[in-house]
Amino acid sequence: MRQTISRPPVYRISLVQLGLSALMALLFLLRGQDAAISALAGGLICAIPNAYFIYKAFLHTGARQANAVLIAFYQGGMWKMILTGVGFVAAFELIQPLDVFALFFTFVVVQSTNFFVSKIANL
Repeated sequence: MRQTISRPPVYRISLVQLGLSALMALLFLLRGQDAAISALAGGLICAIPNAYFIYKAFLHTGARQANAVLIAFYQGGMWKMILTGVGFVAAFELIQPLDVFALFFTFVVVQSTNFFVSKIANL
């Protein structure tokens, strides 16, 4: 049977988040190399787990796979939180000196793209 409902282009959200991470790192480069590295880390800490969630959540489609969709959403959400936590731990352990403001500010800015999901997905 042919699939009649096409998958939404949600991968665009990940591309926007990755691009915004790079842009924020370039802006923080004006403040210094440490700030730029911290900003890039903050953006990637948000973008990479979110990309995994998007992959996992939209792996299954169709009413017959409703149970698989629900399980994938829960697993994706759980792994998104775990990967985000691991990302922050890694940033605090591995990036020396760490610009905490750049890290968290960029994380929040990239995370805010989730408020505009419907607009981004329909680019």
